[in-house]
Amino acid sequence: MTPTPCLICSLEDAEPAARVFSDDYWAAEVAPGYEVPGWFFLRTRRHTEALAGLNEAEALLFGEHARQLARAVAECTAAPATYLMHFGESYRHFHALVVARGHEVPSEQRGGAVIQLLASNRDRPAALQVASRVREALAARNVSDATCQ
Repeated sequence: MTPTPCLICSLEDAEPAARVFSDDYWAAEVAPGYEVPGWFFLRTRRHTEALAGLNEAEALLFGEHARQLARAVAECTAAPATYLMHFGESYRHFHALVVARGHEVPSEQRGGAVIQLLASNRDRPAALQVASRVREALAARNVSDATCQ
C-alpha cells in the first residue's frame, strides 16, 4: 500500500503568490481548498504530526510567527477578530489555520463555526490579493525571507 501524500508537506511547492513567509522552520501560505481571503496555513516545514512533536527551534518560533501572521492578517483585512485554530485530525502534519473573521460573519458562524464558511467563501484571486498584502506587511517587519518574493 502506497502512503497517502501529505497535503501540508506538498505546500513546500506552493506557488510564490500563495506564500506569505518562510524560514528554516515555518512557512505560511494560502492552501489549496482553503482559498478564503484572509485564511492561511501556518505550518512546520518538516513533517511532524503534533504540537508535542515540535523540536525546540520550532516550538520557540511558533508563538512569534503566529503573533506576527495574525497581526498582519488583521491589519490587511481590517478584521475585528483573527482566529488561530489547530485540530490535527484532517491533516496529520502540524499546522494552524489563521483566519480573519470579518464584521459580516453572523454570530452563529463565529468561533470554531467559522469553518462552515469555507465552502461558500472560496475566492482564489481575492485570497491571493490578501496574501500579497500580508506578505508585504510581514516583509516590512523582516518576518519573511527571499523565498516569498
